[in-house]
Amino acid sequence: MTEINTETISSYLSGRLAEGDVTVTDLVEHVEGWSRDTVSFTASWMENGEQVEDRLVIRAESAEQSNADLQLYGEIETEFHAMEAAQSASLPVPETHWYESDTSHLDARFFLVEHIPGEAPITWSPKWRSRLYDAWDADGRSLPHQFVDTAAGVHSIDPANVEGVTDVHPDEIPVREIERWESLYRETVLIEEPLMEEALEWLKDNKPTVDETTLVHGDFRIGNMLIDDGDEIMGVLDWEFARAGDPLFDIGYASMDYYAGKLLTETERPELACSLVDRDWFYKEYERRTGRSISSERVKFWRVLSIFLVITMCVGGMHRYHEGRSDDVRNVWFQYMLPGLRESLLRHIRKDRI
Repeated sequence: MTEINTETISSYLSGRLAEGDVTVTDLVEHVEGWSRDTVSFTASWMENGEQVEDRLVIRAESAEQSNADLQLYGEIETEFHAMEAAQSASLPVPETHWYESDTSHLDARFFLVEHIPGEAPITWSPKWRSRLYDAWDADGRSLPHQFVDTAAGVHSIDPANVEGVTDVHPDEIPVREIERWESLYRETVLIEEPLMEEALEWLKDNKPTVDETTLVHGDFRIGNMLIDDGDEIMGVLDWEFARAGDPLFDIGYASMDYYAGKLLTETERPELACSLVDRDWFYKEYERRTGRSISSERVKFWRVLSIFLVITMCVGGMHRYHEGRSDDVRNVWFQYMLPGLRESLLRHIRKDRI
């Protein structure tokens, strides 16, 4: 992890967050995410003779990302601006403060945002799945409706209004996505996998017609949202994959069996995307809110690509560990995700096999 401690943060914030000295306490390193180094802390300072406190978060580019030869994640500055745009669209995101490009302060580029209370659901936890199932079964389905509202809100953002995001013509989206993830796969694969080669051929043969581009979150799932005790979505996190794309990418991505909690075997209720929403209901409610028509074949394409890219990220992590470019032992755990992902991938393309 990038060296971020109370002293370095205090030194940086003093004179920036407040005119005088800023004291930093209660530092917590958040190890849940994989893409950035994230810490939360309490900042205290004097203002008009009174002490002020605020809980804040720094999200920094990791040392591994700074030295990466593969562009797996988006630029951290783009992530910050995507959150700014989401905030302007009245989505539940942390209030943004500023982005810092000078790496001399914390040995990394980073940004500062407000801390939001809540927990990120872990769909691979039986306890969390049970809670999400209950939310689906509840009268009114408040949390499921919020989930759909959030997807619609993300896709209301024009990518041209997000600094750092390059908009492209809709016709180019499927080819661009296939080429990006095929390139990353080729550079990280340890052993050639016939199923992945077959999946690539399937993707190239089944490119959908895309008629618009919006901002896409890129990692849209309930696990990247903070939920409070009353099942309210308090914040949407982890915008490091934000880019211009087909809005149905996020819909297909959230619909993967993997993000419903599947590892080796199916979950108790495999019909629920993210263990929270029936897929058909999800698609119809999204259509009702946005006016977009959801083609089952188009969503299927993005589900297949999403499985392919998750496998690629798993293989990439294993590759970095294998070559000694990462000492994060969590990368070794990726091998246990692959069988279930491969099974899901094969199920989606099986009927089109020659």
